[in-house]
Amino acid sequence: MASNKKAQLLRLCSAVATLALLADTAAAQTAGTEEITVTARKREERLQDVPDAINVFTSARIEDAHIQTVRDVAQRVPNVSFTTGEQPGLLLINVRGIGQVRNGEPPIAVVIDGVQLYNINQITQNLFDIEQIEVLKGPQGSVYGRNAIGGAINIVTKQPSNEFTGRAELEFATGNDRRASAAISGPLVEDKLFFRVSGSTRSFDGNIQNELLHHPVNGENDNAFRLQLVATPTDRLKLDFRMSLDSVQSGAAWYTLVPPGADLNKILPVTADRLGVSHRLMRDYSFKVDYEMPFATLTSISAYSQMRAYLSEDFDFLPADLLSAVQTQPIRSWSEEMRLTSPQGSALRWQVGGYVLKTDQKIDSEIFLRPGASFLFVPFPIPAPTLFGATRATDDNLAYAFFGQASYRVLPDVELTAGLRYDVDQRNETDRGTAGSPKFDRSYNALQPKFSATWFLTDQAMVYASFGKGFRSGGFNPSARITKSFEAEKNTNYEIGAKTSWYDKRLTLNAAAFFTDVDNRQVYTFDQISASQTISNPIPKAEIKGVELELNAKPVQGLELDLALGAQDSEITKYDPRVFAGTGAAGDFTGKKLPQVPTYTYAASIQYSWPVLRDVMLRARAEFNGSSDFYWEVDNLDKRNALNLINLRLTAEYKNFALGLFVENLANERYVLDYNAQRFSGAPLGNYTLPAAGLRSGVQLRVQF
Repeated sequence: MASNKKAQLLRLCSAVATLALLADTAAAQTAGTEEITVTARKREERLQDVPDAINVFTSARIEDAHIQTVRDVAQRVPNVSFTTGEQPGLLLINVRGIGQVRNGEPPIAVVIDGVQLYNINQITQNLFDIEQIEVLKGPQGSVYGRNAIGGAINIVTKQPSNEFTGRAELEFATGNDRRASAAISGPLVEDKLFFRVSGSTRSFDGNIQNELLHHPVNGENDNAFRLQLVATPTDRLKLDFRMSLDSVQSGAAWYTLVPPGADLNKILPVTADRLGVSHRLMRDYSFKVDYEMPFATLTSISAYSQMRAYLSEDFDFLPADLLSAVQTQPIRSWSEEMRLTSPQGSALRWQVGGYVLKTDQKIDSEIFLRPGASFLFVPFPIPAPTLFGATRATDDNLAYAFFGQASYRVLPDVELTAGLRYDVDQRNETDRGTAGSPKFDRSYNALQPKFSATWFLTDQAMVYASFGKGFRSGGFNPSARITKSFEAEKNTNYEIGAKTSWYDKRLTLNAAAFFTDVDNRQVYTFDQISASQTISNPIPKAEIKGVELELNAKPVQGLELDLALGAQDSEITKYDPRVFAGTGAAGDFTGKKLPQVPTYTYAASIQYSWPVLRDVMLRARAEFNGSSDFYWEVDNLDKRNALNLINLRLTAEYKNFALGLFVENLANERYVLDYNAQRFSGAPLGNYTLPAAGLRSGVQLRVQF
């Protein structure tokens, strides 16, 4: 079976190779068009020279597309999709079929200004004062290490400047959604010490109503602050200190019970008798040193982070006071990365380094019987909320790695790149919810190589082929409901691609095809009654194959067209029915598709700018994005319908001022954000869905100096 699928992939890839060979006749490089540079491989490179599928959102595109969160990024990248759950901090990203599991490690490495985030709850922070976002697809473990099994998101904030500059934004939208952000930058000591201070605030009443309590359920109050100091004492030394604070209070868990036989894609009213509440507080500090030596640049990045998450929710989601739940999650981490990087213009470009991450966290989950459960769940009265089930775990984890990468042009137009990283993840857990507080220890390790070959056909056309491996650590569950420990997930990816520019760079056309073998795919299950949240490995083997096509065209002055298409197919080639034996999720699901993997995704936009008066520019933008249907669980019994969204934006610019009007989800599509099947959740009453909000519109004012 595997050989047949690889043969199909080769036939699929031939189209990519043909595209690149045709590009050999493309126009030569011309001046006047700005090149996009990326730091995806921890050095500055021209985007079109990097042998990886990368989507880049520059500061201009971030503003044009009204990107404010990682969710906004994900829906504009082919073969990337997401769902969300109990709280705004939970974002379940799926990249090329490699998905997120609740309470597990993310499938992508998310890096902000060189510091890698260590927990999935950090990913959803608001994006403000951002210079560039780079989304890499395919295993990136040789550069980013553990959890880059599906790719990486590299976020670069705007840098402190040697001139005084500033900007401010105000936004008002439906749901009484009020946002403001501001930034100011300049020198403290000219040419030697620079600062940048930025912040954002949001007050959102919510636009999904609880019809029983007559109160919105998805409101949010978010305040964030960032300080950056950069010093250049000498021409060779650069010091970079950053600190940030992010506080969020929001509604949570507005699930609705799906009646037997009802369409799970139908939006049902929220009627829980208690409002969910979520709090998250994050503090982050980092200190980066770059010292340029004759033979290399030495870089050190030290980071310390604290996060505390709290969730309180109704747990029956009915207009009856039956169940409630509380979860607290305090986390602290310290990391250090040191690396040596060769000079930018050297023939042999190389990089070597080491990384260490220390993480301490607690996860406490509690379920309470409430007065309404009297004589229904238990044969006696319950005068006050009573603890019914709980798990309490303390994790003390240490991860470290050694890595290296080298690129060399073996021929004038052929470059070979080899990277290798060795990761060790030591997991230690104390089960505080069990008598005697037993301790568990286990170590996970992996070699993550990556090799690529790039053939530069012209200055504006190249083809590449790559092979890489990814690794997502295993660990311990707070409860042994299904299994106490779970295995690491690993994958092997084969990819070919082409990057081309045509007609004096007015047309960019890139394509890629990939085939991924997955070992020990991780799957999440939850038992509502015992509060057992479990990650297990019921899928020893799976395969994913797919293609991507991205086009950017500027046919005439002021007009820009973007198109991104992704298609993928997944299959569980080996399933272990023993894992869920004796539960509602029991069965053999060999041959089924992987959960939450849409067959296709797309994102398209058309933008036109034109002058209307002296110094006044109008910009109109329309976006279309969506995905096919997909299955929620590994048994492929429940399906989410295809999703198609339309966004519109009109902006008027006058000198340093801009006024924008926007509409998101123009057709008021009502769809399901998350679904919990009774078979995989142990919920005693049935299946639950989490509805998404509909149309959103507003106005935005921006000024900069």
